[in-house]
Amino acid sequence: MRKIIAFALLAVMGCGESRVESVKNIDFESVEKVSTDLLIEKAVPLASDSTELLGEYLWVMYDEDGFYAMNNYRGKGIHHFSTDGKHLGMVAEIGEAPGQVPEIRNFRILGEEVLVNSGMGNSLELHAFSKTGELLKSTPYSINAFAFYPVNKDEVWFYSSYNSVAGDHRLFVVDGAGEVKKELLPNDFNEKMLPMDEQSFFEGNEVVLFRESFKGNVYQLSEEDSLKEVYTFDFGANSVPEKFWKMDAFEGMEMISKQGFSNITFLEENDRYFVAYVDYQKERDSKKTLYVWNKKTDKDFVMEIDEELGYFNSLIGLQGDQLVFIAYSPYLVRNSEKLNLSDKAKASLAAVTEDSNPVILYAKIPE
Repeated sequence: MRKIIAFALLAVMGCGESRVESVKNIDFESVEKVSTDLLIEKAVPLASDSTELLGEYLWVMYDEDGFYAMNNYRGKGIHHFSTDGKHLGMVAEIGEAPGQVPEIRNFRILGEEVLVNSGMGNSLELHAFSKTGELLKSTPYSINAFAFYPVNKDEVWFYSSYNSVAGDHRLFVVDGAGEVKKELLPNDFNEKMLPMDEQSFFEGNEVVLFRESFKGNVYQLSEEDSLKEVYTFDFGANSVPEKFWKMDAFEGMEMISKQGFSNITFLEENDRYFVAYVDYQKERDSKKTLYVWNKKTDKDFVMEIDEELGYFNSLIGLQGDQLVFIAYSPYLVRNSEKLNLSDKAKASLAAVTEDSNPVILYAKIPE
């Protein structure tokens, strides 16, 4: 397993959760606001392919071998692109033929393999594909979950969200043979709560970070198969109230929509920065905000993302001192005069049209 940073325990909270001395408390409403005129230092257009044109709403993962992308809606499978944007083929295809899978609910990269979660009801299968598209192995699990994170080939974490129909617990640790090793976070919410098919596991600084929808707590996975809290966001008046958890799902969503609420949707951390994407919604009003903490200077700030411009709407990673986004090409073309581009990035975007595949953007984090 990845190296885990050791923390002294302050108090044990039970259910596999613990609070640690070094929890960073973030008063979100009081954090300094800065400009979002980020310098795009590098742009990587993803080559178009006759198989499928990628749209605005994507699942994207990347590693040293390139980018892996799939359309959220009616996707045909997972496309593999090199680090310079060349299309390398399909890693996993949806279908009924040998070597294909009936659906893809989520996917992750583990070394030289791409792991795919598919399944319905109270069971799922975790399929291992080579990066060249060969189906290597399929392992069934008697759980219902969308989000997952493979720590190694014999330790995978799954998260099933709040709906009690999904099981007695929300978080599971499983082995490579299909057995559940440990269950965490009892699913004792109202049975009418709706499950959230969202990413819950994110890359930390040699650790794995975990969050749940509508909560401000961020945890890291520990070597003892438990959770340790490392960040807490206080959203003030935009926090989801406690009574929400006991309400009917639709009544609860109506309540927080009228009140306005904030929700963490993306996290990542390296040795220098911690970043979090926070969505705010109040009825038809919505906005995206990017939180950045520079751990070297202990300075933090937030940037409000202009969703109308669109090209910073989808954060997919943190690379050194750069934020990594995937941008829908029509946004880049329509707002070309507003882009803050290095000469290198400008040259890379010269041939991009509204009909092109999305583009990977590397934007410098402001000091």
